[in-house]
Amino acid sequence: MAGALRFGRSQPGEASPLARDAADGVFDPAAAVMRLNDRLLQLAGGRWDKIPLWLQWEDFSRVDFAAWCAGFIGDAAGRVWDEAFAGSEDDVVCHDPRLALTLPMWSQLASSRGYAPQVLLVHRKPVAVMASLSRHHGLSFARAADLLADYWAEMLCRAPADARVIGWERFCADPVATLEGLGLAAGTPETLRKLVRPSAQTASLGVVPPPFMPEFLRECDALLSSAHGAAVPQEAISLAGRCLKERGDQKQLTGRTYLLAQARSVPTFNVITRRQRTVVLHCHIFKNAGSSVDELLKRNFGKRWTEVEFPGRGGFSNADLTHSFIRTFDQYDAVSTHTGDWWLGHDDAALSVRPIVFLRHPILRIRSAYAFERRQDADTLGARLAKQHDFSGYVKARLDIPGDLAFRNYQARRFAAFEDRTYTDVRSAAFRALERLPFVGLVEDFAGASQRMETYLKQDFPSFEAFEIRANATDASHASVADKLERALAELGAEVRERVLAENAVDLALYEAAGQKYPAS
Repeated sequence: MAGALRFGRSQPGEASPLARDAADGVFDPAAAVMRLNDRLLQLAGGRWDKIPLWLQWEDFSRVDFAAWCAGFIGDAAGRVWDEAFAGSEDDVVCHDPRLALTLPMWSQLASSRGYAPQVLLVHRKPVAVMASLSRHHGLSFARAADLLADYWAEMLCRAPADARVIGWERFCADPVATLEGLGLAAGTPETLRKLVRPSAQTASLGVVPPPFMPEFLRECDALLSSAHGAAVPQEAISLAGRCLKERGDQKQLTGRTYLLAQARSVPTFNVITRRQRTVVLHCHIFKNAGSSVDELLKRNFGKRWTEVEFPGRGGFSNADLTHSFIRTFDQYDAVSTHTGDWWLGHDDAALSVRPIVFLRHPILRIRSAYAFERRQDADTLGARLAKQHDFSGYVKARLDIPGDLAFRNYQARRFAAFEDRTYTDVRSAAFRALERLPFVGLVEDFAGASQRMETYLKQDFPSFEAFEIRANATDASHASVADKLERALAELGAEVRERVLAENAVDLALYEAAGQKYPAS
C-alpha cells in the first residue's frame, strides 16, 4: 500500500529486533521494512520530511533513488525481508510512505521470494493530510504542501501499471465493498468495523481556498477522487512526471540536492544501527601533521578507527560522500580522510560529528610538501616535479598547471566546505567556518592543540588521551617558525615568492586569524 504504505502482517511468535516498534505493542514484521527505508533516506541525506534531489557524483545527472538503493543494499534488504517474513505462508501487507521512494526495490524483492505484489495507492484529501502533518509534526502549510507534493509525485511516477487507487473516505464508509471490489478477502463487516475507524478531524479542518492549494495537488486530488477502485489515471501520472521535473529544477536552484556515489553493494551493511552516534572526523589536510593526529586516533579507538578516501571534482565539495560513508559504516567511531570534506549542516539528532582539522602556515606547508614529494618513492605528478626541480622550480611548476589548487588557498578551500557545500567566495566561507568549527589545531603549536583536542573529545569519549607523537615529520629541526619561514621564502626567489604569496593570500589571512583565536600555549 503506497501513501498509507506497509509490507507485513501481525504474526505470532518471537519478535525480531527489527520489528519491535509497533505503537500498540503487537509484533509487526513490516517495521523492519520501514526501518530500512528510514535508514536509506538518512544515509542519502534525507529524512521522511526532507526529500532532496539526488544527483550522481560522477556526472551530476539525476539518480533513480530506488535503483540506487537496490544496487547499494540489495543483499541487506533481502536479509530484512527473509527475517521479517520467514515461515509465512499467508499474504503479507506493507505500508510506509517512504515506499514512494523505494517501491521498485521491494516489489522486485517480493517477486524473487515467490510473492505477487499488488500495489494500492491510498488517496486522502490533501488538506486532511496537511492538517495531520501540522497536528502531529508542527509542519506549516507551506512545508506540508511541499512534502505532500514530493510524495504524491514520486508515488504516482513509480506506481506499476496494475496499481489501484483506494479513496480513504469511501473505504471507511464501506470497507467490505472496497476490498471485494479489489478481489481481496474482506472478512466480516463486524470485524472490519472494529478495525476501520474513520478520522474525526473533519470538523477541525481549516479553510483553504482552491487558489491557495498548489495546482499539482489540486488537479491530482480531483483525478484520484474519481478513481476509487480503479487504475491510476494516466493524466495524474503525466502531471506527476512534469511536477518531478519542475521540483527537481527548484531543488537544484535552492541547494536542496544530495550527491551520491555510484551504487556498489555493501555486504557488511548493518541493518540495525545505533539511534544516536557521535563520530570523530579528521579532515587530514596534506602536510598538516595529519599522520600524528591519525596515530593519536588509532591508539585511542583501535578497530573503531578507519581511514578512507573519496573521489574529487576539481575542488567541488564531496561532503555528501563523506556523510554517506559515516552513516553506512556505523562500526566506526573515528574516521580520517585526506580527500573527504565535511559540511557542518549534516549533523542531526541521530548523528553528531566532531570534526578535527589543522592549519599550518601556507608557505611552510608547501615547503613540507616539496620535501615529502622529493623523497617519496612514487610516480605521481607531484613526486616527479619535486625530483626534477629545486624548491622554487617545483612551486612554479605547480602554479603553472591550470586548475591545480594544491598551492592556491588550499586550506581555505577545505575550510569553506565546512560552511557550505557550494560556496562562491572562498574567503568569507572559510572565515565563517573558522568561527563555527568546534576545534581547529595549529601545526606550529601541536602540543597545545593536542591538549585542546583531548579536552574537546573527552566530552563524548571520556577515555580519550592525547599522547606525545611525531609521525611522518619532514622537518625534524628545532628552528623557530620565523627562521623556517625566512629560509623557505629565501629559497623561492623574488618572482616565485611574490606569486605564491598572492595565490595564498586567503590562506595567510586565515592562518593569522586562527593564531589570534588559538594563541600558542
